[in-house]
Amino acid sequence: MPRLASLIESKLPEETVEMLRTAGELAAAGESGAGEAYLVGGSVRDLVLGREPNDPDIVVTGNGPRFARALTAQIKGEVTSVSQFGTAVIQSPQGRVDVATARSETYSSPAALPEITPSNMEDDLKRRDFSVNAMALSLLPSNWGELLDPYKGFADCARSRIRILHDASFQDDPTRILRSVRYEVRLGFSLEVETAEVLERDLSYIDRLTSARLVAELRKILEEPERANILRKAEAEGIIGAISPSLRVAESGLKTMEQLDSADELLYLACMTSSLTEEEADAVIARLEPDREWQAVIRGAAAFRVTASVLESADLLPSDVVELLERVPVPVLEFQRIAGPRTRQRDHIEAYLRRHREIRPETTGDDLAAQGVPRGPVMGKLLHELKTAKLDGKVTSQQDEFELVRRRLPILLDRERQGTDQPAGAAAP
Repeated sequence: MPRLASLIESKLPEETVEMLRTAGELAAAGESGAGEAYLVGGSVRDLVLGREPNDPDIVVTGNGPRFARALTAQIKGEVTSVSQFGTAVIQSPQGRVDVATARSETYSSPAALPEITPSNMEDDLKRRDFSVNAMALSLLPSNWGELLDPYKGFADCARSRIRILHDASFQDDPTRILRSVRYEVRLGFSLEVETAEVLERDLSYIDRLTSARLVAELRKILEEPERANILRKAEAEGIIGAISPSLRVAESGLKTMEQLDSADELLYLACMTSSLTEEEADAVIARLEPDREWQAVIRGAAAFRVTASVLESADLLPSDVVELLERVPVPVLEFQRIAGPRTRQRDHIEAYLRRHREIRPETTGDDLAAQGVPRGPVMGKLLHELKTAKLDGKVTSQQDEFELVRRRLPILLDRERQGTDQPAGAAAP
């Protein structure tokens, strides 16, 4: 096997190279719980492709967490987590380092979490998703940088192709279906012919994934710089529809996504789900069971459409705009602002996002309580009226606000006593 020591030394920061040398020397000494130590997975793939790797992954034969603790003593790091799979995370001056125990995996049923057994490096590489991620570089001083490549990942890197390691790969772990399209786009590769056939055959196994695993994979897609092209390809290959028949990714949403330079995951989610109807959104949420923020954004497009036509009115007051838009998630409104044509609707959205939603009266609930206003519905109505008056420019100082309270409080108290009511802002001056 070739030695790629020069790649390690030329593509990685000097402090990372020193850390890896320390790891190899520690394993060779035989007192750290490890017999061999390797740089593995995406780090090796990126080195082979001439790319700068992200945080390094180390696999050792023996006891990964014990080795991680021994390594931290050498590099002044800290083990921040240890998992049931024999993995550990080190935070050090050199950055994050993942350390794992070499292991084999078996699956009791399709899409189940694997049962693991400590093993050797060839078995550890065999359990990986694609051949390009199934390479390792030795860190031992005796064969520093020697490539371990039992599944021909080096050749597949040269051929720019993504290939699974065995026929049941997508059945064992259907998240690999979503990962395959991520790697295709990120690396500029294509699926090997037989892998593409197996993927098409096994698309239905996505249905066996838990909601949590699906959401985790979608988050990874939304984190990718080429997220729009990944989703476009996933839509074309039927992967999006396999997640949920109700999940559709419209081209207009993808084109907007391509214009963005943001770290806001929810904004990209708004682009991704911009075409969903209320019924489709509910079905997608039932499948994904995401957190509340995701749920609100997924429902957001349908919520916005309810108010969209009203926003074309020329005579809307700022308080009317706030009333219409404050229940629509901000990422959905940002999408509409970017995607929509320059119309009165878009002007209202921009005004809301840039000014109106931040406007608050100077007077607080505590201020009202200090003036003898009872906490409860009356106070809530007064605060609403103060906000409306502030938005519409009818009060410009706290003195104006106190005067409004002085006039309105007796009226609202009288209505409460009589058991009558009307919209909170109806009588605001």
